[in-house]
Amino acid sequence: MEPFFKGFWVYLLILARLIGIIMLLPVFSSENIPFRFRMSLAFFLSFVYFPLVGEYLPKVAFENFYQYLLELISQFLIGLVISFFITVIFSAFIITGEFFSVQMGVSFSEVLDPQSEVSVPIIGTLKNLIAILIFLTVDFEIDGIYVPAYLHIFRAVYYSFIAVPTFVYSFQTIGGLMNYVDQSFGLMFLIALKIGLPLVGILFITSVALGIAGKASPQLNLLNMGLQINIITGLIVLIILFPVIIPLIRDSFHIIMDFLGEMFRVWPKG
Repeated sequence: MEPFFKGFWVYLLILARLIGIIMLLPVFSSENIPFRFRMSLAFFLSFVYFPLVGEYLPKVAFENFYQYLLELISQFLIGLVISFFITVIFSAFIITGEFFSVQMGVSFSEVLDPQSEVSVPIIGTLKNLIAILIFLTVDFEIDGIYVPAYLHIFRAVYYSFIAVPTFVYSFQTIGGLMNYVDQSFGLMFLIALKIGLPLVGILFITSVALGIAGKASPQLNLLNMGLQINIITGLIVLIILFPVIIPLIRDSFHIIMDFLGEMFRVWPKG
């Protein structure tokens, strides 16, 4: 029975990390997905990962209860860190929608976003829903494997057990983690700017043209017409730019996978 109990304690460590990931991972953490399903998924994936990564995890005896509890917390925190960086990318899409909404003049119209459970501008919700669809269905290549983004994340989880078997509580590792958190926010705004720049630039030119026309012909009353013109122009340009925006959203998942891979290689070493 002793090998069984040793394996069971290791299994609980794997489960703790997966719970930390699934509880915050975009789409899977949505309130629309029952808590029972999320926990069942975590239990099932733990069985899948156990024979693959069990040997990499630290061997902590359950008899030392406080040390084992600290290791459980460490695994849970690593799972939260991984899912946090994925969430940052989805936040970039909402920021892009904020850019669009402000420039188009529809920032006052907000709806409840099903992913973040907060009210965001309607264009941001549209971008987020498109990103969720791409996240679940569109294949892209990493290491010669073509699968959707969410499956690449589960592949990244496997490598995380090898690269980061435990969370070391030291100033060096925590400082390295904070450095990557800082980089992730910069990456978030860079992706948002890259996706939103074409439409924002075109709407800026439209606003300048309206200002010049209003100055040249004050009788046209373009101050009242400007909102309608910006909304119509923005929607037309948004439809035209969809073939450009969708590949950018897909590439952003590729970027975050590369970011996670670099973090796994560098961060545990400080």
